[in-house]
Amino acid sequence: MNYKKICLLSAVLLFIGCTSYYPTVQPTPPPVGFNPVATRPIPSEPLFDPFEIDKSALPEARDLPQPQNIKPTGPPRKYTGIIKNKTAYEVTVPSGNSGGTIIIPARGWTEYISYERRFLLTAYHDGKPFYCMSIKADPRTYAFMCDKYDFKVEIVKPEPKKVWPKKKKRVKKKPKPVEGA
Repeated sequence: MNYKKICLLSAVLLFIGCTSYYPTVQPTPPPVGFNPVATRPIPSEPLFDPFEIDKSALPEARDLPQPQNIKPTGPPRKYTGIIKNKTAYEVTVPSGNSGGTIIIPARGWTEYISYERRFLLTAYHDGKPFYCMSIKADPRTYAFMCDKYDFKVEIVKPEPKKVWPKKKKRVKKKPKPVEGA
């Protein structure tokens, strides 16, 4: 009982102490015509002008250093290929070009475009990784439906390993004991 009284009394004293700490005087409003922006000093010349371009700060591409082991190549090539879905599931594949998602229906196929010769691709089913592919494009080497494509990938259902039955050992039967001998 005394514990409850002490807790109540300390809460009341704490509340009285917090309310008496804050002053009751209200702040005065700023004078009429006061502008906080106008009181700052304005520099005579701008420090940064985004419309003025310093040509010496931007080197040309031919002036930039290049590593010796990297050969400059031309514009990127567009590799077009076929992804076939041979499973009974609808599979989604992220598009590397647009950030979208390509849906491949069950037992269907779609064309896939990439600008890289070698790339990794993961197929998803219900938002979970289902099938991983490592693709290497060879220009116009795969024929499909009267067209030549750069790569062809088949998504197949992962099947369990075949378990071979164990050989049974032959058991020699013991002859029955003869009664009466």
